[in-house]
Amino acid sequence: MTEDPTIAAFRDIVDRLRAGTGASRTTIRVDCAPLGMEMETVAVESLDHGARALEGQRTPNVRDGAAPRWLRENRRIFVMDDCLNPWAPEDYVIELYGIRSEMVAGIFQGDDMIGIVSAHYTKGPRGWSDEEVAMIEQACEDVRVIVEELERA
Repeated sequence: MTEDPTIAAFRDIVDRLRAGTGASRTTIRVDCAPLGMEMETVAVESLDHGARALEGQRTPNVRDGAAPRWLRENRRIFVMDDCLNPWAPEDYVIELYGIRSEMVAGIFQGDDMIGIVSAHYTKGPRGWSDEEVAMIEQACEDVRVIVEELERA
């Protein structure tokens, strides 16, 4: 069975992001009515060997989590080099996702955050370079353009 071309395009985005950043997992969550997608569910992911799969997993109230709230307030990339620091994310982020370091970026249409692109690192704390931050920013822009094209069609 052939994968939907839009899903394949999303998959290419997360594959390129994971390859470029060395992340353990990269994901896209997005509100996209034409595809029946919602931000609460991981739409697509790219996994390194040994990383736990999240694709298709639903996280109720994900919009109210620490990172999405921060993204809406600050409108820039949320970067956490060590998720076990004093300002740790919610327990489920560490326990379920198995992350130790992350970058999370919002996909915005005007004032509305319609999605999230994440890069997770599970092997320990690590820093994220300016180039890696630029890669996740580009991934968000690529997803935004695809969603807007689908909604116009």
